[in-house]
Amino acid sequence: MELKATSLLLLTCVAIIILTEVDANAIPTCCLTLSRSIPRQTLRQVKRYDIQSRSGRCEIDALILHIRDKKICAHPKLRKVLQKLKRNRKPNKRS
Repeated sequence: MELKATSLLLLTCVAIIILTEVDANAIPTCCLTLSRSIPRQTLRQVKRYDIQSRSGRCEIDALILHIRDKKICAHPKLRKVLQKLKRNRKPNKRS
């Protein structure tokens, strides 16, 4: 009887996890470690970035860099470097 109760509890937990994964905000995906040194060439490829705050669901402050289909967790101080690169970026000239 105890094995049946344990199996039922496990099945219920698995069902809850599967059902909550449908909602993207149900289980947060937080940065746990930060990259402090990212090559400037990689920083130039950043399409956008998000700010992770430890005052929310996550434990550390981070800058989430979106490069193609990848996400890189960076130190928040790199935001100033990204802004400087964006200001200095030359627009593409088309002939």
